[in-house]
Amino acid sequence: MTLRFYTHSSRKRTEGIALLDSGATENFMSLEYAKWLGLPIKQLPKPRTLLNVDGTLNKQGKLEYYADLQVQTGSQRQNMRFFLSNLGKQKAILGYPWFAAVQPKIDWAKGWIDTLQLPIVLHAHDAHRARFLPRSVQPKPLKDEETLLIGRISWTPEIR
Repeated sequence: MTLRFYTHSSRKRTEGIALLDSGATENFMSLEYAKWLGLPIKQLPKPRTLLNVDGTLNKQGKLEYYADLQVQTGSQRQNMRFFLSNLGKQKAILGYPWFAAVQPKIDWAKGWIDTLQLPIVLHAHDAHRARFLPRSVQPKPLKDEETLLIGRISWTPEIR
């Protein structure tokens, strides 16, 4: 089952689709996605072997990185670790640690989760530093002396 989640980091606020997998022994996030979000990535003291569901070695090989995030499920918040690896198309996998902490009310046959357990928001610990302007608020225009030119296009008419 998949569901929409939101991520707040110091650089971005975005949404993605997470796979719910009670058989996953940990929570996971795509390493490329974590880099794109600007999450604070930490290195494990000792790399761990990472196996796929079918028992084969993950393409990335060893698990080397993680990010600690605050996970909001409805009004409930917990700090959780997400191991970072190549997840193919998935941006995140909420595994057993999330299921154990949240005890989500899910109807697997119908494919729904209790709306009291929404939204699911992953907060980086430095997300409070972000400064986002509403689209209706425009930044002050630069003064002429602050204006930077990146390039200049000139056109000369062809003389016949």
